[in-house]
Amino acid sequence: MGLIRVLDERTANQIAAGEVVERPASVVKELVENSLDAGARRITVEVAGGGRELIQVVDDGCGMGPDDARLALERHATSKIASAEDLRRIRTLGFRGEALPSIASVSRLVLRTRPRDRLEGTCVRVEGGGPPEVEACGCPPGTAVEVRDLFYNTPARLKFLKTDATELGRITEVVGRLALASPGVVFRLRAGPAELLTTPGTGDLLATVHAVLGREVARALVPVEWEGGGVRVWGYAGLPQLVRAGRAHQLFFVNGRSVTDRVLRFAFEEAYRNAIPEGRHPVAVLFVAVDPEEVDVNVHPAKAEVRFRNERAVRAAVYQAVREALAAHAGLAPRGFGSGYGPAPGPAPPPGAPSAAPLQRAFPAFPSAVREVAAGAARPAPPAAAASADGGPGPDLLSREEAERAALGYPAPGQEPRTPADLIRSLRPLGQVHRTYIACDGPEGLYLVDQHAAHERVYFERVLRELESRPVAVQLLLFPATLELTPARWALWTSVADILRDAGIHAEPFGRQTLRITAIPDGVPEAHAVRLVADLLDRLAEEDLPSATVERRRRAVAALAACRAAIKANDPLAPAEQQALLDALAACEHPGECPHGRPTLILVSRAELERRFGRRG
Repeated sequence: MGLIRVLDERTANQIAAGEVVERPASVVKELVENSLDAGARRITVEVAGGGRELIQVVDDGCGMGPDDARLALERHATSKIASAEDLRRIRTLGFRGEALPSIASVSRLVLRTRPRDRLEGTCVRVEGGGPPEVEACGCPPGTAVEVRDLFYNTPARLKFLKTDATELGRITEVVGRLALASPGVVFRLRAGPAELLTTPGTGDLLATVHAVLGREVARALVPVEWEGGGVRVWGYAGLPQLVRAGRAHQLFFVNGRSVTDRVLRFAFEEAYRNAIPEGRHPVAVLFVAVDPEEVDVNVHPAKAEVRFRNERAVRAAVYQAVREALAAHAGLAPRGFGSGYGPAPGPAPPPGAPSAAPLQRAFPAFPSAVREVAAGAARPAPPAAAASADGGPGPDLLSREEAERAALGYPAPGQEPRTPADLIRSLRPLGQVHRTYIACDGPEGLYLVDQHAAHERVYFERVLRELESRPVAVQLLLFPATLELTPARWALWTSVADILRDAGIHAEPFGRQTLRITAIPDGVPEAHAVRLVADLLDRLAEEDLPSATVERRRRAVAALAACRAAIKANDPLAPAEQQALLDALAACEHPGECPHGRPTLILVSRAELERRFGRRG
């Protein structure tokens, strides 16, 4: 017998399921897309156990007769295309005929369906890709697909799923994207008794945005409408004040299909260049329409990516559309939008203005001893070089360079600082540069310390120690802040509330999908309370931290709290405050970089300075 064999149908379907059905959210996506292609106007999604136990999608679409219902469970059986030529003109969401048989091969699936012109429905049952059982049944017009015990027969796939809350959050995001792509369809998403999402289905995109992304986002969007070069762009873009820590709120749709595309993302963010803070990302619900023959939607197993024939034209269209929309609404601030969720920093104070915050606020993470130094306690000068105890030559017999080093109090050659902490302790601050960097004189030349990165490191290590040893010190908010969450983030918050409380963030439900924040970690400015919680939830979702180790969660929380509490660029620092920051940084375990991996200081060597000034070749 030869080595090569043809796989049986069940094995082939399970292999296909590995590409099409990655997790419960993939099942929801495929089933809802089938409903939309069937012309449904109302779609209800119900899940249990994060989608592992149950996924049920019910629609009022065209339904199927007995023969079509049976064929729908056959691989590569589809009503969307008839030949390879049709792939060039795809206008439906599905077209491969792989979804249902792939899902049925890794679950216990029941399909009930009835077209409107028939009095009797059809029920098809399939377990683990086995032979289908077909029988007549009573059911309303449309189709209902029930998927139970997902991956029950593929334990290797099952163990790679995340927590129920994480999987539910991803399902919510998928349903939200599909709802935005079809604002004329009523969507309902339920998890047990909880109704996570309901859209009006009126065709009003902004009303759907309100239901999916929340009121604050909907009120801070500007309309986008542009057409040219065979490309039409429309939808909504966020004002520069509406920014997020990640890109989860950048939603792009090509010919009605939700996609993740680097061309669209780059063009969109390029339109905000110099308008938003570095490291923050604008919000978008943007639709792009091109001739179906100009875009390939068959380049990704889950159809999540596309390829444009003319990327340059699409990129230019998105950029121009967003730039014109922002220009038309320049200076517009969303009414009531002042929560601190994402506004860009204000202008720097004029030169010579007093410090924007007293020392106690500027250095909340520093121990009392450090604050005393900053308040004016003298710092011992490094010992000057002296004659050796055995009568060796003193500074007057050293080389000119060594004498200069000794006069400045730097270690003699061979005695340079051996650790980053030793180096930082040897620095002498000279002043601020652009109120962002502290210029320091040091053993090897000119050192520039990033005041934000340095203070981030100080605060990060303090919070991390507290998380590991005792409850984090918190500050009660004089005026509790409220934060409206998307359905996906609300589902996430319900599972991570204890994690946030351990990190010093106290919040409680306050109406539908709204949090009331009552306390935050000590040292974080109260104005940043909403932004801290929102960014932390984004981080928890993007990095799947609910499923991570306790240590990893602690570090993520500490890093984000440090970023919010740390001194910012454009914060003026008095000389004593600069020295206090250096002293606190030197006391850190890892003073050379901030929690995100950026350097806290860089060196412009003496040799480089002399070369630039023409003192040496």
